[in-house]
Amino acid sequence: MKWKLIFCSAVFLHLLISVLGTSSKTVPVKVDDDLANAISRIQPNFGAYLKRAFTNAHISRNDVNEGMPHVIIDKTFFQDNSSDVMIKNLRTIKSEFPRLTSIKADMLQDILVLSVDFGALSLDCEYEIINRDVMSLLPVSSVGLLNATIDSTKAQGRVGYRIMGDSLQAINFDVEYKIGQIHLDATYSRSGQKMHSQSTRSSIDDTIFKGVRRDMERYFEKQLKDHLNYLLEDVSLNQLFNEDNDLIRKFVVRGQTRTGMANELVDLFLDQIRRMIYQQGFSEIKLDDFKKSFFWVIIWGAFEAKEGSARNLSTIYRTGDFSLHQEETTVTIFGSLGLEELSCNYNQYWAHLWGIGPSGKIAVTTGKNSVKFKIVSDGWITSLDDICKIIDLDFQVERIEKIHVDITGLGIFNNPRILNNFLGLLHSSMVLLCNLWKIP
Repeated sequence: MKWKLIFCSAVFLHLLISVLGTSSKTVPVKVDDDLANAISRIQPNFGAYLKRAFTNAHISRNDVNEGMPHVIIDKTFFQDNSSDVMIKNLRTIKSEFPRLTSIKADMLQDILVLSVDFGALSLDCEYEIINRDVMSLLPVSSVGLLNATIDSTKAQGRVGYRIMGDSLQAINFDVEYKIGQIHLDATYSRSGQKMHSQSTRSSIDDTIFKGVRRDMERYFEKQLKDHLNYLLEDVSLNQLFNEDNDLIRKFVVRGQTRTGMANELVDLFLDQIRRMIYQQGFSEIKLDDFKKSFFWVIIWGAFEAKEGSARNLSTIYRTGDFSLHQEETTVTIFGSLGLEELSCNYNQYWAHLWGIGPSGKIAVTTGKNSVKFKIVSDGWITSLDDICKIIDLDFQVERIEKIHVDITGLGIFNNPRILNNFLGLLHSSMVLLCNLWKIP
């Protein structure tokens, strides 16, 4: 996959070093003694306040209905080995208010290091599973309802916040989620027979929910972001610094300098990436072929698309401020990117009903999308001699929305069921284009 070449191994490393070498600000932000002493006094109480307020928030908040249903995803389709899987109306049935188990505020770096327990979560959804190998011999599928209960989900990581007037706002999340043991209760029909089964799995990756793990993590992150910002918007810099305007000014300037440094580095990097994509012809990359079998009562068929490609990857840009965090010698820069335009097409498709059907072309465009981006280095990088300091790189699509599809010549096969499955697979394929790449 050509996209991988941009982000892996020596190609990316030399590109990143060339960017870092052009920046005059890749050094720690210096803080004067007065501000450093003030923060050292305020910081422990600030962290303790956030933990206490988070714990009591479920009592004080009137805008949150604990346990109310929430739709995680309306519909998605993905392929797992030889099976086609569709999940519809995945929603929460019962949830618990998240519990902040630990938090450490770093006011010099605008970072919260925390761990969270989201408690138990109950879900339900509709699903359909078709085994393509079996379908070629006998048209059969499994359709049903699935109830699931996750014992506990825990999260640990860092959150970057920014100064907003007199208060604060959480903006960037570098958090890992550990989804616990899951209990499944399925009611389904197979070959016209009603069946019921129960099972318990130690990992979500051993269930059909592995195809929507990213969506579930987004749900947890949204809960965390919502609860944190409810607290941070009540934080007053005037109160924290006892209305010392000079200290407040220094604190704000320090934050702006750190943010500006991180943003400049990312912008320089993206500028080089855009040039590399354009110059080396990486602006168009290949998409996997798509094949979906379907079955209604006594009618079966398939929808197949080949020769797919995605375009306009050079429109990548920074969507907001990045955060910068140093722990001893480890430096991490993290935040979100986007693609202004992302489109793809398939030069050929076939829709078959009992082996007969139309063919044509497919054109796809997407709307809003988001990519999480993180660079980790062992120390500050200032020259080509520091190439070995880069120890990790994450580039992971978080969200792609509003996919629009134009299909020529579909005719009577213009069926929502087929199109929705195709949209779901396109979503999954585009997300996997920019999957997590790590530098060894």
